[in-house]
Amino acid sequence: MENVQSQTSRAKNRAWLILLLSVLTGAVTAIFPVGLLLAPALWAYAGARTKPVWIALPAGVYAALALSLYGIEAALGLLLSAAAVAFALYFMQTRKVSNTYTALTLAGLFLAGLYCAVCLPGILSGAGAFAQAQTAIDEMIALYRAAASQLSGINEEYLTFIYSYLDAFSEAVPSFIVASLCAGAGILGLGNLLFFRLFCRKRAEIAISPMREFRLWTMPRSMMLGLFALLIGSLVLEWAGWTFADSMSSTVNVLVGMPLLLQGLCVLDFFVARSAQRVSAKRAVTYVLVGILFGLLQTPLILLGCAEQIFRIRERMQQLPSKPAF
Repeated sequence: MENVQSQTSRAKNRAWLILLLSVLTGAVTAIFPVGLLLAPALWAYAGARTKPVWIALPAGVYAALALSLYGIEAALGLLLSAAAVAFALYFMQTRKVSNTYTALTLAGLFLAGLYCAVCLPGILSGAGAFAQAQTAIDEMIALYRAAASQLSGINEEYLTFIYSYLDAFSEAVPSFIVASLCAGAGILGLGNLLFFRLFCRKRAEIAISPMREFRLWTMPRSMMLGLFALLIGSLVLEWAGWTFADSMSSTVNVLVGMPLLLQGLCVLDFFVARSAQRVSAKRAVTYVLVGILFGLLQTPLILLGCAEQIFRIRERMQQLPSKPAF
């Protein structure tokens, strides 16, 4: 009996230690926003180890510091998305909602928060949704122009080319800012899902939905139908000459391309795993090459993911049951 009580006491102490760690993570994330990649996952895990209501504690610490650093609009957007992601992650995973739809929900919440953080100040001030981002990028471009002008011996024609490229980049800000937010939200959503599952991996008392191995991940057909409809819609708006067609097209390209790119990587990993010998070494070399040559391999991987979605290559090779979840 004493041994059981001792184990229970140690488990409670570890749970409160994890909660303290999540509070510290919230504070650090307010200073270094890259921490959003795992902070909500740790908050959700702390809630699973204690009580879900305690998720509000690290979120509150994060909010207090973010308000002092970023201003009310940006802090509010980041807080609402991070806290909502933590609660959604806990409730969806413990109720064994599909991993695919969990990741999509988290990405959507992050997108709403990032959009508010980046665009809400400009909207409220009347300067425009992308005014703040435009100002920040123009300031960065001004520094590059000043640095380039100080270089000795640089060809005048080459300098003119650099200036024209920087000007074109500045003019393209409104067309790619939402697409960039979508890409960032997708990475943050998937990252938090994977970190939460990693934290819960050895905790049998936290019942969460199973997840396939990476090489067997796939997308539900209903998701691809929706993305395909978005793609057709963006093409129609572009042909019709809609004012914001370029921005819409860039955003849809990201929304369609990212899932297909991820699925292409899964298919690539599937073929690597099928090799008989030295699978780990081959996998390491493959991903290093993908990282180095990502710019060149991006389109082939998207096409590979598209082919897999249409022809179900892995199911045909392994006779796997068709399941709309990864």
